[in-house]
Amino acid sequence: MSTPFLSVVVVSYNSQRELPRTLHSLSPQYQVGIDARDYEVIVVDNGSAIPPVAADYAHLGIDLTILTTPDATPSPAPAVNRGLNASVGSAMVVFIDGARLASPGLLAAGMDALSLSPRAVVGSRGRYLGYEVQREAIANGYNQTVEDALLASTGWMDDGYRLFAISVFDESSGPTWFNAMAESNSLFMWRNMWAELGGFDTAFTSPGGGLVNLDAWERARLLPGALSISLLGEATFHQVHGGVATNMPEDATIPMFAEYEQLRGHPFQIPIEPLAMWGTFQTEPPADEMVLLDEPVEMSWLADGRTRVAARIGPGLPTPVRQKVRSTYQRLAPIIRRNRTEAEAARRAEDDDAAVLLASGLFDPNWYVANYPDVAAAGYDPVRHYLRFAVTQKRQPGPCFDGLWYASKNLDVKKAGANPLVHYLRFGASENRQTRVLDPMAPCNGSGNGNANGTVAT
Repeated sequence: MSTPFLSVVVVSYNSQRELPRTLHSLSPQYQVGIDARDYEVIVVDNGSAIPPVAADYAHLGIDLTILTTPDATPSPAPAVNRGLNASVGSAMVVFIDGARLASPGLLAAGMDALSLSPRAVVGSRGRYLGYEVQREAIANGYNQTVEDALLASTGWMDDGYRLFAISVFDESSGPTWFNAMAESNSLFMWRNMWAELGGFDTAFTSPGGGLVNLDAWERARLLPGALSISLLGEATFHQVHGGVATNMPEDATIPMFAEYEQLRGHPFQIPIEPLAMWGTFQTEPPADEMVLLDEPVEMSWLADGRTRVAARIGPGLPTPVRQKVRSTYQRLAPIIRRNRTEAEAARRAEDDDAAVLLASGLFDPNWYVANYPDVAAAGYDPVRHYLRFAVTQKRQPGPCFDGLWYASKNLDVKKAGANPLVHYLRFGASENRQTRVLDPMAPCNGSGNGNANGTVAT
């Protein structure tokens, strides 16, 4: 049996900075579980001042086609349809926003989920790069320069799953892996399903398409016999780029919702029909992203997911597939049940650690944001940022405690991945472990900012 061929349609507009990263994330050298021979990428440029050139991406090894759009419109919907019509795959996935990075297993997971049913409608959730919802982040100073530094610090091109550590769910996809989705920025369907849908509705003419992407997800899920599947452990990551809907003030989206209501005859509502879940987490998600929210309509089916989900998609599927679905939920159910309690406990523990750090004088919030401007630009609470990222991002807490030195001299701390300053304050000081100031010129002793036990190692 031959492997189904996938066509990836990406719409680009003035994305000279973002598109190269997006295409790297879609390249065979980055994507796992799918062969270069089994998919193509079609970029439809929607009237950029400087259109992309395919030769610039030859090094990526992608089966790449770039189409320009002489008659570009403010809405990307016609560009999406042009890409779909130019594609040759039996399966197609649409990236309406060419500024979104893909996680490494996205294409393979999407094809795997499509294999569950000829009526599958598969979507991944969207995330913002940075530490808060992008509209708020931008208001707090987040910009392309900050984002460039953030991406450079992660080594994401070598391991794209690191993007999860520097991102949050966007408004249409979060705040957990299990709540309802308003849209997907990587919508997979078989060709016949795209034909039934009629592609994206070009009646949506607002700049950026308004709610056309949300409309496509909703209409696809309402196709007769559709099996709606949300991917677990894979996502797309939005780069800041002056996007119309993402970056404008929230009240400026009112005309978009009015356009939807005029076209559809009712206000937009997030689809509440149950979602099947499919996929694997390659990295452990934060506990608060694994909590079931108290949303009874769309979440109630998960209470008995092992049987009801299998029953929902089972009648038209072979026995091995039903067994695989059931097995997936058997593994997932205990995680879901325990994570509400774990998330609450983790928040309480972090609150306690934050209080200890601030009371010690060894964590200096003003020094921290001055030395790590990406934290201030993202609007992140400095003590929370240090608690969460000190180890992975090699951050120092202030001039009066050298956390990197402390971890290097205490291998048990380093091996455990413990926060150096938290470990010192809770255990190291009483054990008379040595410390060292980061800045010998700082007034660290006797000033309230000094070493907790007055001992400074040189």
